[in-house]
Amino acid sequence: MFLVKLPFRIAALPVILAMMAVHFVAAIIAGLSSVITNLLGTIAIGTAACIWMFRLGTDADAYGMLVFGIALIIFPHIAEWLLNKAADITGRLIAFVIP
Repeated sequence: MFLVKLPFRIAALPVILAMMAVHFVAAIIAGLSSVITNLLGTIAIGTAACIWMFRLGTDADAYGMLVFGIALIIFPHIAEWLLNKAADITGRLIAFVIP
C-alpha cells in the first residue's frame, strides 16, 4: 500500500506549497482590504441613514445604499471563510503526505 500512495504523496508536495503561498498572499490582501471595505460600508450605512432621516432621496435610494453598505461589510468575512476552507484542504493534504 505504501508503494501505491507514494506517487500521490510526491505529487501532493508541490500542490501543498502552491496552496500555502496563495493562502499567505490572499490572507494579507483580505486582511488589508477588510479595513477599507469596513470603513466604506460604515460610511454607506451612515449615508443611508441620513438619506432616510432627512429625506434627501427616496426610500429606494436609502435601501440601495443600505444594502451596498452591508454587502461591503460582509464580503471580507466571506473571503476569510473561503480562505479558512482552503487552509483546511491544505491541512488535509499535509496529513496525507505526512501520516
